[in-house]
Amino acid sequence: MNWVDDAGKEGSSLSIPVTALPGVGKTRAALLDKLKIRSVEDLLGLYPHRYEDRSVIIPINEMTMHMGENVSIVAAVMEPPKMRRIYGGRTVTTALVGDKSGMMTVTFFNNPYVKDKLQEGKIFNFYGKPDPKMLLNMISPQVEELKPGMEPGIYPIYPLTAGLNQPQLRRWVKAAFEKAEEMRDPLPEKLREKYQLAGLREALEAVHFPKTTRDVVFGRRRLIFEELLYFQLGLGLYSGREKDRNHFPVGAQGQDFLRLQPFKPTESQVRAVAEILADMQGDFAMNRLLQGDVGSGKTYVAGEAAFAALSAGYQVAIMAPTEILARQHAEYFRPLFEKLGYSTGLLVGSMTQKEKKEAYAALECGEIRLVVGTHALLQEKVQFKELALVIADEQHRFGVRQRAMLAAKGKKPHVLVMSATPIPRTMALMVWGDLDLSVLNTLPAGRKEIKTYLVGNDYQPRLESFMQRQIEEGGQVYIVCPLVEENEETDLKSAEALFKELQEKFGSAADMIHGKMKPAMKDAAMARFVAGETKILISTTVIEVGINVPAATLMVLMNAERFGLSQLHQLRGRVGRGDKQSYCVLVSDHKGEKTRERLEFFCSTTDGFAISEKDLELRGPGDFFGNMQHGLPKMQIADVATDMELLTLSNRCAKRLLQFDPALEADYNQGILQKVQALFESEDTIFN
Repeated sequence: MNWVDDAGKEGSSLSIPVTALPGVGKTRAALLDKLKIRSVEDLLGLYPHRYEDRSVIIPINEMTMHMGENVSIVAAVMEPPKMRRIYGGRTVTTALVGDKSGMMTVTFFNNPYVKDKLQEGKIFNFYGKPDPKMLLNMISPQVEELKPGMEPGIYPIYPLTAGLNQPQLRRWVKAAFEKAEEMRDPLPEKLREKYQLAGLREALEAVHFPKTTRDVVFGRRRLIFEELLYFQLGLGLYSGREKDRNHFPVGAQGQDFLRLQPFKPTESQVRAVAEILADMQGDFAMNRLLQGDVGSGKTYVAGEAAFAALSAGYQVAIMAPTEILARQHAEYFRPLFEKLGYSTGLLVGSMTQKEKKEAYAALECGEIRLVVGTHALLQEKVQFKELALVIADEQHRFGVRQRAMLAAKGKKPHVLVMSATPIPRTMALMVWGDLDLSVLNTLPAGRKEIKTYLVGNDYQPRLESFMQRQIEEGGQVYIVCPLVEENEETDLKSAEALFKELQEKFGSAADMIHGKMKPAMKDAAMARFVAGETKILISTTVIEVGINVPAATLMVLMNAERFGLSQLHQLRGRVGRGDKQSYCVLVSDHKGEKTRERLEFFCSTTDGFAISEKDLELRGPGDFFGNMQHGLPKMQIADVATDMELLTLSNRCAKRLLQFDPALEADYNQGILQKVQALFESEDTIFN
């Protein structure tokens, strides 16, 4: 966390080890170390991930009105607790407790200490759920003795590891707060006033020891803003450091690559190409994200960037997340660039050692000018003569670290990363904050909007007739199942079961591909479908990314409720890539109101950005910020999905700070600079 206190003097109260706190010996210090807590500062930076509000007390006789909910009861112990042994050496302890409205039983399993704690006549706060099987009983509630003058309040719930409990952590956090006498605030007072932020000490007190829910909101606002601010400042500083001079300038772009295309570029493609060429002709190396919905034509834009580098005499590397997609890119680019006189190559894991050695040698001497590959491009053996441009497709499948590893194989090459995962622009700042952004927001001419329908399993006969009609008209069909094999615990139809059914009706026209198959078998099945030898491909989500089969006109998604909206959108994007009308059919018998609403919303729009925002609203940021943030500092308290207002405010603040003090060198920014350095120079990030 690295707060600035007393100008960072050694021996300051924040650096006191946790072993100095009451009750923290070597054993418990080792447990805290698992949570990366080694000092008073670390402990204060362990923010609660939720709170229990026990301040609303209900009388015992109203317990039955709150079944399934946590309730807070204040009651006295009416008689000494009773403990008995049951099978397996386990124990059950029961106690009769009461308030003015009545009495209830509290029951504890395998808790021998509670018998001595619940002394007759003492008053306790019991917090838990009423037992649905036994009237006026509570099983294993949280228990706290209330001494005279005490009332139940709001209790922070901290992340734990085995061997620690919440009361221990609360005591240690309180002791740490008392020891942290010096705590200089890294945020200048004027900045806090401008953005209406609490001071550091009062924010920590509000978050760890809230008296009301308003305290929690008040303290969290400051800490969330601060974390987002440091994150964005770090990306800004890193981006600034990386903007070294352009070692690979390109000249004016000719029309040779464009003349080979069978279409006219869209306005957004023309704009994106212009932005990329301006970067590659400028004073600094390009670091750009090309974000476009499925089918928006990112591959053509990447080709123009590659052509610019190749025509200037340099080498280009294109990295794809799967071997299928890498081979597809190679098949697209090879005939185009070889017509223009540039040799191309492929580097994937399934190649023989001899083929790989030949590729290594050809890359190192510059014989291969453009190479397409998978993670195999990251191996130490891969060396380039003059790598000027790195293109990473489906960026979210790689993460920051792998992108940097490939870029490190050249002398500050231009970097273009592409993603078909639509993310609101403000959120993209958190994932790709070190990149400039180009967006493709129009579909190529001739592309028809995919018609999407939601049906139940009783539509199966009609659906099979529709599939037959699509095939007769020259189309092909994807059918995606959430499972590979039958599962006794669910009634979901698996890919294997459906494949057997359809083989009986469609014979060799049906094929299957899934993640458990060997790579060679997957590639062979995919190749048959791409070549049109098979007409129906039953699959799991392995076809989600990048596969391009223009003849495919129908996507059937079985048990569609099992997929997130963004995943559904990626799968739908596998069809509609030719000039024929295409369709997407969601098959689901799920009756849940929210599920039906989500699927009906998906049927109503093909706007990827609208879908991603709805998905984020419904499911949270997990899908977006898993692999995407690999190599970036982890958020401790901020949530980019729910803290959008503070994300926008902190982004504005970061830009303003860097505008007036690009290196954060001013005296008043030294506390901020130390925080940013600590955040980005940890062992878990690529910025060390």
